[in-house]
Amino acid sequence: MGKNVLLVAFDGLDRELIEDFDLENIPQEEFGGVNNTEDVENILTSELFTSLITGKSSRNHGLKGLSTWSNPKGMLIDYIAPKKLVNGVKGFNRIKEILKSVLSVREVKYSQEHLKDKTLFDKIEDSRAMYVPGYNPSIFWEMRAETLPLRSGYGAEEAIKFWDSREHDFRKRNILSEIENDIVSPRDFLMVHIHRADFHQHMYGDPTSVYDKERLKKLYREIDELAGSIKRKAEDKYDSIIFMSDHGLPTKQGHNKNAFYSSNKELFTKEPSITDFYDKVLDLVGCK
Repeated sequence: MGKNVLLVAFDGLDRELIEDFDLENIPQEEFGGVNNTEDVENILTSELFTSLITGKSSRNHGLKGLSTWSNPKGMLIDYIAPKKLVNGVKGFNRIKEILKSVLSVREVKYSQEHLKDKTLFDKIEDSRAMYVPGYNPSIFWEMRAETLPLRSGYGAEEAIKFWDSREHDFRKRNILSEIENDIVSPRDFLMVHIHRADFHQHMYGDPTSVYDKERLKKLYREIDELAGSIKRKAEDKYDSIIFMSDHGLPTKQGHNKNAFYSSNKELFTKEPSITDFYDKVLDLVGCK
């Protein structure tokens, strides 16, 4: 007989900052790092979480990076204006935008239709994915609505307020409502994705913009309070409560390797790869 699992993915939450800020709720009985580079092409959200829910590398599940093109013509853009040039050479971003317009293509976030492998949600009948990148991302994130204020000429502060008052509050309400539901029994496996840390860090925690440690500390403590609320509501309903992240604070080279995990009970004897969570969850719920 298996036991049920709650997995809360805090996108971009940095292990070193969790320790540095001495958070109370996110570190649990077992706390450590996650290897997010083994068999990984890009330390980017969609690819990493898809590796978690399939137990496979991008070579197998087919999702590389964060997004793909709406049709095959977009591959021409990757050839003419590859990401390294777009990100590193002045003017190439404009070339990319012109090509997108000429070819009538757009970048789309990955979802189930792009997957080549079965996931934990296919294997575990009584399961639910809430806004999991690469599987069922929220409409808000899928449409890149978080950057709408920036594209409309507003600054980082307006973008942060826009995100928090809409997407983050929406996810938080629905996540807590799911966990608090006393009418339906807790699911065998529930995975939820909280994107707030990653978005905020790109606004004021990224060395390519403005690094503000005091603001980061405030952000991390607010997220820690949410983790504490989730844990208190879930501890009588879920046998295993896992908190984790896909990567840490963004750097000039991209997202860093400081992914973390914590659990209310022993899970691993050594640092896990992000793909190791697949077998571990199946084992915990008794599906192996």
